[in-house]
Amino acid sequence: MKTKQLRHPASYSKGITLIEILLVIGLLVILLSFAIPSVSGAATRAEMDSTFENVQYSLHMARKMARATESRVMVFIPPSSLNQAQSITFTSPGKNGQHNSLQIQDFKIPEDIVLVSEQDTFVFDRRGLVENPGKVMLVSKSDDSITSTIEVQ
Repeated sequence: MKTKQLRHPASYSKGITLIEILLVIGLLVILLSFAIPSVSGAATRAEMDSTFENVQYSLHMARKMARATESRVMVFIPPSSLNQAQSITFTSPGKNGQHNSLQIQDFKIPEDIVLVSEQDTFVFDRRGLVENPGKVMLVSKSDDSITSTIEVQ
């Protein structure tokens, strides 16, 4: 018995169909919708980590300055304000109740991070010990779940 063979050309398609293109674009959109929030969160976390290290370094420098000059050093953290960026200021109590600025540069906090502190001033004595221990919390304005805490002790 003789069977009839069907002839198939080498390929029926000469390219990509519109449905295939739309399917690939749809999959890419779905994948990117998951990737974009994590990328923006990573940038916020990186800025938070950088600010955390800078605040920690600033407090360390205040402690070192108190030891080196054998005088009290005050670290002032102003309360947060919605329309003004925060900065950490360093002073040393001088004569007649005046405060002398130190050779530690004031540190300006990025605008999308807020410093929240139990107290607005930390004082390091001439030995570098903090007179009033407490905590400083850094909170991201763009994502409240991204926070860091520094213990000043």
